Amino acid sequence: MATILDFVHSVFTKVYTKDSFIFKEGEESDGNMYFLFQGNLKVFKDRPEGSDKAIKELFPGEFFGELALISGRARAMSVQVLSPSAKVGVLNKSVFEKLEKTSPQFLLLLLKNTFEKLNRAEAKLESLYTEIHKKEENRPASAEIHINSAEEAASSSESESAAVPAEAKKA
Repeated sequence: MATILDFVHSVFTKVYTKDSFIFKEGEESDGNMYFLFQGNLKVFKDRPEGSDKAIKELFPGEFFGELALISGRARAMSVQVLSPSAKVGVLNKSVFEKLEKTSPQFLLLLLKNTFEKLNRAEAKLESLYTEIHKKEENRPASAEIHINSAEEAASSSESESAAVPAEAKKA
């Protein structure tokens, strides 16, 4: 079965060293998509407090950056080298546009791989939603017990304090 790499003959390769960034979240699109030939990469999002949230690890044979190539939008995530080095193929917009016209199989594989990524993201969202929903189901029950206990205690205190003055008046 053919892979996207079978169609990519006009890429130039670039070697990145450990901890180098291929691109950073928020950077303007450079009009390129990338193919990992050797090494491992980390895809992550920056968090407001300064740490990062790992999204995925990329391995040889995988591609990334296609959405910014197609949409022209800024990079949504950062990609950094984890291994001692990484050999990356770079496909620019003009070569991509030629492949669009000459290789429908390339587009079909790109679309298939993009849908697979979307399905994985959707499954992750579903899992997170389920996890959050379970926490919410458990929390209100315990919070309700706490609230009911507090209300009962307050109600009981009010009736006791109301009863004390009435008894004190009789004495």
